[in-house]
Amino acid sequence: METAPGVVGLCDDVLVEILVRLPSKSVLRCRAVCKRWRRITTDGSFLAAHAAHAASCTREMIIRPGHVYDPSSLLAVETIRLSLDPRPRPIRFLCNRTHLMWCRVLYSLDGLLVLQPQPSRYIICNPMTRQSASLPPLAPQPCFTACACGFYLHGSSNEYRLLCHCLQGEAREHSYYILSTASTLPRRLGRAPTPADLPTSWVRYEVPVAHCGILHWFSLHPEATRTGKMLVFHTVSETFRLMLRPPERPGDATTSWSLFELDGELCIAAMQSETSLDIWVLQDYKAESWMLRHRVTMLGGSNAVTMTMVVSVGSGAILIGSRYCDVARLYNLKDKKTHKDVIFGPSLPTFLLFSESLVSHAFFDSPPHPGFESISFSPRRGGS
Repeated sequence: METAPGVVGLCDDVLVEILVRLPSKSVLRCRAVCKRWRRITTDGSFLAAHAAHAASCTREMIIRPGHVYDPSSLLAVETIRLSLDPRPRPIRFLCNRTHLMWCRVLYSLDGLLVLQPQPSRYIICNPMTRQSASLPPLAPQPCFTACACGFYLHGSSNEYRLLCHCLQGEAREHSYYILSTASTLPRRLGRAPTPADLPTSWVRYEVPVAHCGILHWFSLHPEATRTGKMLVFHTVSETFRLMLRPPERPGDATTSWSLFELDGELCIAAMQSETSLDIWVLQDYKAESWMLRHRVTMLGGSNAVTMTMVVSVGSGAILIGSRYCDVARLYNLKDKKTHKDVIFGPSLPTFLLFSESLVSHAFFDSPPHPGFESISFSPRRGGS
């Protein structure tokens, strides 16, 4: 029996193995080749496999405008690929934020971005599918003001949810609220702790690290100073608890701590200076037992690097830097040596990682909330 030559003669399983490795833009172009390719590349299992492959093989960091004032670039959301490859990587445009200059990119998860165009207003967008939707507004009712805490996928309902710490009512009561992609109204989760060392109107949370369906905040949360512990949030039961941090040794000169995930393990980098750090690994989650896994001593390079943040790049490599420094250092834990310096200038790193996804979401088809701020997926004239 004769078969068609070339790619046309390949079976569906082989085609999937080829197409799943293509970037999102190429997959979208492949849908126009023929009905068969369109059927394959729009199937839910293919889209999930494509997103998983992109997340495991490509690490991109969202960057933001730095010290160079360019009105066009201030609005752009862009990424740069993180790789051990010594060749320079081009900057990739994702979308333009709203016309409000201070609009912030808060979170990145499963190919989705959460943007804040106004106080207590939040937008979700997928730059690859060029879709955006608004979450239920919090202000002026039921909350006076709000601080976003974390963005997560609720496993049992398959809903993406935004957790917020809010000041509510005339008494300025601290409460947690949840904004869901499947709801038109915010939902009150319960009382939130009042910061012990800050004004009641000033609440801060760092971007949490997700591990095993649990969000973790290391030191920027209302109970950090009082307890000296991490705050964790179970995204299925939607409950909080406090968790032990690595022990601080007497005379420890640690200046910065950074929580991150490395090769499927929850880790904390304790930075003692501009050239050395310790990496602690959560050895036993139930017992909250930490173990010192790596002691990193880096030779100073030609560039000055501020060390406050660490993120995994894959293949045993970590990127060390700061949100306020346009140079970061790529260190290979396997080889135990500095690989190269990554220069972001004139942009600055956010330490928010982005991975492509073409998975469709029904909430993008819902009617927008009043006052929805639009997102542009085409570069502005003169921009990137």
